[in-house]
Amino acid sequence: MISEEEVKKIAKLSYLTINDEELKKFQNDFSAILDYVNKLKELNVENIEETANLSHSKNIFREDKEILFNSEELIKLMPHSKNNYLEVKKILNND
Repeated sequence: MISEEEVKKIAKLSYLTINDEELKKFQNDFSAILDYVNKLKELNVENIEETANLSHSKNIFREDKEILFNSEELIKLMPHSKNNYLEVKKILNND
């Protein structure tokens, strides 16, 4: 069973605020998922050939094309900039 502390850590990393009732629900849900994955590990897949793409389709993606932009014009379009750089919300923690 996954611990409450692990659920709280996952919630924090996901920027989720969960109450005690949700904590128990997530604890049960995460444990059920991990139990299922562990059950899949029991399968014998020794004689099963690996498959990367079942559709056997050809490359349907477009060719990459370089598009050059004037950086000053792009920065003017952004909501926040500072010293000719884009200013964005902090997303990393020091934990």
